[in-house]
Amino acid sequence: MANTEKAKLKLLLLYDYFLKNVNAYDESSSVSMADIQSYLSNRTGVEFERKSIYADIRRLNEFAVEAGLVSPGDEWIYLSGRKYTRGEVDYELSLDEARLIVDAIRTTPFTDSGLCEKIERLYPSYFRSGYKSLIPHDNTVKTKIRFLLNTIRTAIENRQALCFKYGYNFAGGLRAVSDKTVSALGLDWESGYYYLIAVDNEAYEKCGDVEKSIRRYRVDRMKSYVYGYDLPYYGGGDDRDKILEKYIKNSIDAFSSSESRLITITLKCGDEKTLLRAYNAFAGDVKIKRIGKDQPEKGVIEFSFDAGPVPTLFTQLFKLYTFDGVKVEIDDAQIREKFGEYLRRALNG
Repeated sequence: MANTEKAKLKLLLLYDYFLKNVNAYDESSSVSMADIQSYLSNRTGVEFERKSIYADIRRLNEFAVEAGLVSPGDEWIYLSGRKYTRGEVDYELSLDEARLIVDAIRTTPFTDSGLCEKIERLYPSYFRSGYKSLIPHDNTVKTKIRFLLNTIRTAIENRQALCFKYGYNFAGGLRAVSDKTVSALGLDWESGYYYLIAVDNEAYEKCGDVEKSIRRYRVDRMKSYVYGYDLPYYGGGDDRDKILEKYIKNSIDAFSSSESRLITITLKCGDEKTLLRAYNAFAGDVKIKRIGKDQPEKGVIEFSFDAGPVPTLFTQLFKLYTFDGVKVEIDDAQIREKFGEYLRRALNG
């Protein structure tokens, strides 16, 4: 069959067959020579001899090494017992990685569910045998939000100013709307929402400090967006990534502060489980930097984190006081004072 025009497709069909239908992480997906011949026959209408298929498998193994898909000396396709299986290629997702991505896509409203089907078609051997990903949510994002995200990404990439109207969602509409002109730095995901992190151009023109002019804008509260082609971009130069990293580090639940410092909190409670529940309720929303005392069985946990006096810090601190019997010690005098002010205003209200 060497002279048939279908023989030219055989090598490519074999590559596609092993890549998609044979799972490098599960030898139960191994295939026999009869399976391979049946596949090729169904696709081409030609019966290929075993000898030609052996030769093509050798060529594919040589290609895998030359292309850097496997390490020198390794075989990509090899016999395991009386069946053929394959090894992992350098660029492919593992079984767990592919399934984690599909789970994330199905449960994230800012992604198109069609992406799941694309991944499943790329790795069909990972999603057979009745595998079921996480249950999808119905709150899929509107098309206009996806267009806005693409516009923001372009503004970030091209370092262009972005103009839009920004307000507050209320009763099905956007209220208290104001005009914003910003220099986009990056996109962030926090508590189920996309946020644009950007330099407020007006704030920068007043103070001349990039870090002090950075703001967050919730993407679903933006509308009427256009590029500011003729407007200046104040997003920094080559240090933009460092500025972003510092800003994210100093933020808590979508709020950030330029006054960030290390804050240490000591929790004490006679009941170990209550103590651990209180710690986990707080630690889930901040980035813990250091554990000083790890003695919950003795009724004490000491930990430190970076933060500034932002409103959401005090919201998180209040959680600690909802656990009966937990005593909270805050080592920062300014944070204690501001927290007391919030509590007094709440009581007076």
